[in-house]
Amino acid sequence: MPSTVRQFAKLNRLTYSEFLERSDEFSASVSGMNEIASFCSGPIWGNAAHESLHGTASESNSLIIESDGNWLVFVERQQPRVFLPLESGWLFGSPLIGDPDRLPELLLKAAHEFLPSPVGFCIGGVRAEGRLHRGLRARREFCRQFKEFEATDCMMIDLADGFDAWLARRSRKFRRTMRNLPEIEVHDGSKLDEDEALERMMAIQRQTYKWESGEDIFQSGSHAAFYRSLLEKLQARGELRLLFAQCENEDSGYIFGGVAGSVYRGFQMSYVEKFRDLGIGNSLQLENLRRQSDAGIVEYDLGMHSPYKERWADRHDRYVAVFMVV
Repeated sequence: MPSTVRQFAKLNRLTYSEFLERSDEFSASVSGMNEIASFCSGPIWGNAAHESLHGTASESNSLIIESDGNWLVFVERQQPRVFLPLESGWLFGSPLIGDPDRLPELLLKAAHEFLPSPVGFCIGGVRAEGRLHRGLRARREFCRQFKEFEATDCMMIDLADGFDAWLARRSRKFRRTMRNLPEIEVHDGSKLDEDEALERMMAIQRQTYKWESGEDIFQSGSHAAFYRSLLEKLQARGELRLLFAQCENEDSGYIFGGVAGSVYRGFQMSYVEKFRDLGIGNSLQLENLRRQSDAGIVEYDLGMHSPYKERWADRHDRYVAVFMVV
């Protein structure tokens, strides 16, 4: 092990089941760390992906370490001795949680103590040019291999000063468009039975242009299971956020997301194709922003970059992923 690695207290290696039991403690460490996509680095997103998108959880192929409130959360997946984050499809979340200045050293120490060499780590959700990114780069000399590649960016809305302040920062054209939206009924579906909520969401989904063209994400069995798992886990904690729009006495659209502390993360928003000209998507997003702001949300994560989100977002957070062999 490199002599530059500072000493840590005992490294506690956990099974996946033990990690689940300490979800609240892990969530607290996530919420205290800047420069990460906090919702997607938390346990609900990661666990849902690990169990639904990437197969059944295994106790024998994880490297989950806790030390002084710092965490490493990896699973061996795809090939032996290659460790990935719990969610390795989009790479939204960081598997390194805690003090950005110490985490690279903790990873090297854990690899040396618990795993045979060489071993590879894929680290997603690293804010470009942040402290963690710089710290990982500084350890290149201790790696057999070190590569960086683009990860999935996030579009962020700042609600720290409230909804009105956010709206005042938008262009005059945007504000005019929002004022001229037709009135629609919006109903809170967050307390619905999960089967009813999913049934109503899917009824809308099957009337979208993406469904008709075969491009809908819910037409993938694993992704449908992932979003169902998210809904179930969030609903159990009272952190589900789900709104339905209604036109002509029928569901015309929905917006689905969840909260972790003061952060809202959007997952999916869809509307029935025949109501396209009514601006259902804009109306739902605007109403959801109002409600989340009123509830004390300060960051509203729109998810990956899309041109239409540029009109809504205050900033574009850019992320990289790192693959290192030690």
